[in-house]
Amino acid sequence: MCPAAMTLALTQITALPAGFADLHSAAEREDFRFVGRLGERWDGAAYDGDPLATVWGALSGDALVAIGAQTRDEYDPSPLHRRIRHFYVRPDMRRTGLGRSLAMKLIEDAHRLAPRLHLRATPPHSIAFWDAVGFARVVGREDRTHELVRA
Repeated sequence: MCPAAMTLALTQITALPAGFADLHSAAEREDFRFVGRLGERWDGAAYDGDPLATVWGALSGDALVAIGAQTRDEYDPSPLHRRIRHFYVRPDMRRTGLGRSLAMKLIEDAHRLAPRLHLRATPPHSIAFWDAVGFARVVGREDRTHELVRA
């Protein structure tokens, strides 16, 4: 079935779904380790002790095809800052609008809590994605490549 024809649902994740292992494997094949770190740090109630963190996923049937989180920013722990992280969309689901929908949900959650959002993107396609979503590039920082400030 063509990915665009699939029925997709964004859902807030409170416990890692069974499909997490498959999504984690897909990320590992692309040498992305951050999805595994999400699994290590998320206990269903909080992300590394952050009760305000949220994790969202996209399901196609019962298959998890994308995931992302918004958390406190441990690199800049001001209450005015949140971080978008562990954002991954399965390769066959990219360029369908799914990533943008997931990103907007995470941004909405994070902006309810803080006006300034940070993230770190390194692959060129990821950098271009966050540029297109509206984040501004940050130079001279090791802990972030992008920032979005609520007006």
